[in-house]
Amino acid sequence: MNTEANCLSPLIKFENQVAGHDRILKFPTTDLLVIKPAVKKELEFYEHAQQHSEFECWIPKCFGSVHRSTESELEILGQQSVNANLFADKSAALVPTEQQLADSHRAKDTEGRALDEHLCLENVLYGFSRPCVLDLKLGKRLYDENATPAKIEKMKKNAQGTTSETLGIRISGMKVYNTVDGSWTVYDKRFGRRLTPDTFLDALLSFFFPSSIYAQRQDAQQPGIRHVQDPDLAETTTVSRKRIGSNKMNWILESLIEDVTIIREYIQEHPELEMIGASLLIAFEGDKVAADATWKRMLEEDRQEKTRMGAGEEEGDEDEDEDDENGKLYDVRLIDFAHSSWTAKRPSQDEGLLEGLDHFLLSLQSCLERQEAEKL
Repeated sequence: MNTEANCLSPLIKFENQVAGHDRILKFPTTDLLVIKPAVKKELEFYEHAQQHSEFECWIPKCFGSVHRSTESELEILGQQSVNANLFADKSAALVPTEQQLADSHRAKDTEGRALDEHLCLENVLYGFSRPCVLDLKLGKRLYDENATPAKIEKMKKNAQGTTSETLGIRISGMKVYNTVDGSWTVYDKRFGRRLTPDTFLDALLSFFFPSSIYAQRQDAQQPGIRHVQDPDLAETTTVSRKRIGSNKMNWILESLIEDVTIIREYIQEHPELEMIGASLLIAFEGDKVAADATWKRMLEEDRQEKTRMGAGEEEGDEDEDEDDENGKLYDVRLIDFAHSSWTAKRPSQDEGLLEGLDHFLLSLQSCLERQEAEKL
């Protein structure tokens, strides 16, 4: 799955990343792909997933791995120059060895493991104009069997008092566009760590309905919440002062419930699939004009399909890539598999993982009921 990167253009930062320690990059010439620093285990997970077509559709497409090649790429990936610790030992040579230089330029993950691969992945957000993005960390156990005792203790401590411990799911980050006033609100991991079982639903309502009272209740003075005016607002005429229609948000929530139910059932039926520290990434179109255009196209496609079926014609082939180019209303994928594998030997699936998905499904149903009752 390896691809050469010696002739690639310098990479740039991917601006829509809402969670995670490892910096996601993209090519300056296309929005179709993103580049994610990865350990070997994650690459192996994607390779194995190709044998499971019913699961593969719920993760980003993987187009192989890209190896680092240029100094500019090393710099933007956050790789440091010679670590000052190399010189901390007074007995060490003043000039670092060639091996020390090589080691100091290797990207590391949050556990200090070398990131020798950079996965070339489908950009799930391609096709959205102003995507609202939610990253949900799944499960109650967030460390794998190979973690050190110190790492296990740290991860347990980090989960204490959060919804990871109580619900089996936690908001790692959100980026929400309010099409009414043309502003973005970014919620980082500190926001998610403060949530409790009693406030988790209100946080989801803030995500799906950014102009509602639920979003207004979120205290912008609290750490972890940041408001940003849309930088393109003055240059575009596509920003609406009206919220996205309730029929569209209703469809998004119902579709999301259906899709997450399918994902949950697959995971339960495959106990050999071990997902530790994985996330559920959810995105929907936050711009009203773009959402209306996509909705209109979807209705027309449905009408044409019904006409073909009524005439006895075979169902038309759908080109997903072409649909994405024309815009899409929502998407959901599983991501982040640095600690995941397909080789778990156990009779049943991890209950903490299933519990997290169940709590999320219940919360989605509550969002749908609130939306209908309060006309959000």
